[in-house]
Amino acid sequence: MVLALWISLLAHAIGAIELPASFALPGNVFLTEAEAVAIRARCAEDPDAAAVREQLLAVADALVAESLEIPRAGGQWTHWYSCRKDGGRLEAKSPTRHVCRDCGEVHSGWPYDDVYVTHRHHHWLGGVETLGWAYTLDPKPEYAARVRDILLEYATFYRELEQHDTRGNASVRGGRLFAQTLDESVDLCRISLGYDRVYRDLCFSAADHARIAEGLLRPMVETIRPHGAGISNWQTWHNAGVACAGFVLGDRDLVDWALNGKHGFFFQMHNGSVVESGMWYEESPSYHWYALRALVYLMEPATRAGIDLYADPMTRKLFTAPIRQLFPDLTFPALHDSNRDDIRAQRGLYAVAWARYQDPQFAALATPLDSPWALFWGGAPPYSGGMGIPPMGSDHGREARAMWFETSNEESEGLAILRDVSGETAVFVDYGPGCSGHVQPAKLNLILFAHGDERFVDPGRLPYGNPLHGAWYRQTVAHNTVVVDGVSQRQGPGRLIAFRDTPSYALVHAAADKAYDGVRLERVVVLSRNVILDVFRCQSDVPRTYDLPLHTRGALEIATEPSPSGSENVLGTANGYELIEDTEQLPRDCREAVVATTAGRRIHVRWFDSADVFRGIGLGATPREKLPMLLRRQEGNEAVFAAVYTLLEAGETPPRCSFEHGAQRVVLRADDVALRLGQEAHVRVYGKSGRS
Repeated sequence: MVLALWISLLAHAIGAIELPASFALPGNVFLTEAEAVAIRARCAEDPDAAAVREQLLAVADALVAESLEIPRAGGQWTHWYSCRKDGGRLEAKSPTRHVCRDCGEVHSGWPYDDVYVTHRHHHWLGGVETLGWAYTLDPKPEYAARVRDILLEYATFYRELEQHDTRGNASVRGGRLFAQTLDESVDLCRISLGYDRVYRDLCFSAADHARIAEGLLRPMVETIRPHGAGISNWQTWHNAGVACAGFVLGDRDLVDWALNGKHGFFFQMHNGSVVESGMWYEESPSYHWYALRALVYLMEPATRAGIDLYADPMTRKLFTAPIRQLFPDLTFPALHDSNRDDIRAQRGLYAVAWARYQDPQFAALATPLDSPWALFWGGAPPYSGGMGIPPMGSDHGREARAMWFETSNEESEGLAILRDVSGETAVFVDYGPGCSGHVQPAKLNLILFAHGDERFVDPGRLPYGNPLHGAWYRQTVAHNTVVVDGVSQRQGPGRLIAFRDTPSYALVHAAADKAYDGVRLERVVVLSRNVILDVFRCQSDVPRTYDLPLHTRGALEIATEPSPSGSENVLGTANGYELIEDTEQLPRDCREAVVATTAGRRIHVRWFDSADVFRGIGLGATPREKLPMLLRRQEGNEAVFAAVYTLLEAGETPPRCSFEHGAQRVVLRADDVALRLGQEAHVRVYGKSGRS
């Protein structure tokens, strides 16, 4: 391990690593025979392993029995495959009839029929991997024969397919089976793995292996390699696909390209794809997992070839970094182009991480061992009490709790997380670098998890081909941050001004100077006990209209009667505003609202600015989820939005609050917590510790 670490550090310094003279022979690339024997023995003793075995064998048996009907055509982008009416998922009732699962709308023709072709290719090529795993557990000749039939069939027509992109046009970005070299690379990893596991079966002749290599594997590599994607998740999958094929083919040049090439593994790891903390640069949890899966596909065969990429210092960080971003329920906020992922869905990755690093926090995330990756590449951790946080009395529990639910800030991610001492409340403030195409225009966005769920909501994403993704989810008004003149923010970095974590409060102070020309946006958020102070200050060289939305999950209750809007689109007619429903303006003297959460608990919202205030209904995690929202609007060269959010248990009353706004300072106070904002932010907590 020491030697491997030294080699990795040297590779970091020179951007290359010397490859072994030869690799493991096919059949031992992704698992050695000794490992396969041990895995079969484990299945006889471990209930989790036995369950994975039975599931894999059942799917493999179905693939063997299924008629081998492979479309001889290229498929289309899966992001087209959602309902244009409401964003719902489609279900294929036939190759030409695709029905929305939510509203029943029927779709047909391009691109839906072509996406169906993509799904069939994924079915068969992903099936090669499943059959390979199943053969490892129970080496039935029919599993190997089905892999042979699938790969030989693809080898007969792959080269004849036109290279095409997501619009159906010829492009170096396009694949042949799929509309992207990205997808071509993902399935090249999977077929390389499955093919390797059955490679030595007697059903294969030397001629078969040659036809598969020259008719499918090498042509797929030839399709992928010309598209240099630089710093990207695409290139990470390109590297993985080419490396997997290279290891199976025993081709050192392909492996060298994937590791040491211009945009190879070492370039990706140390030139911006992974930020200093270990998070993937695209500022999206979903893309972090996506890229990490590609890296594991590459690192596992590399390890068996004598190249320990896990020893690279950045690799371990890829597993540790996401844990900081957890909500208390072990999900992640849907930051930027992301879903609200659950870390428990990544337990196969953490089983691999545990096997490689023996880190107690990975053990806590690895169980149950109920996935192929956990069975074949993972290790069985000492903790076996089920999924989730281990018991607090255990060593693993104490270590995990201490590492997972602490207030923290990471400038390389541009994300501060303020937490209460119980670990039940989390306030996220996103001021990130904003250098990726998957970053949404929402600098200084605020997200709140409290009372068991996300309460101030970031909506996440839809499939990118759906019109509502661009119309709502990638518009600033869909987030909890300022919109200027009804136009979404421009992409660009924010910056941290101050971060403090004290026994009585936690504070983040950040700014965004490049979201709009001539506009400075600045936000200070303080968490102290059950109180959140929020001051958003805006300054511009000419008068502007400033809007600050707040999207809530939970019934929004307002005591005073709102005024009829008189217009369906009173707030705006573009950039997401046109999708806000049931808009009503609140009376001028209305300055508070309540978000009802669970069991009598609620979040009291009190605002102090002189804004016009509206309420309406926006879109949530899907267009079918309608979420209540408030929107405060001010006009002029300067605007200050000040609010206090109080997390109340049943029967509790909100604090006494006050607000002062002068030319040089802003003072916001709630009971014994006071925030003073001038050039800098100062907090004072009177009486007992604010976070106790």
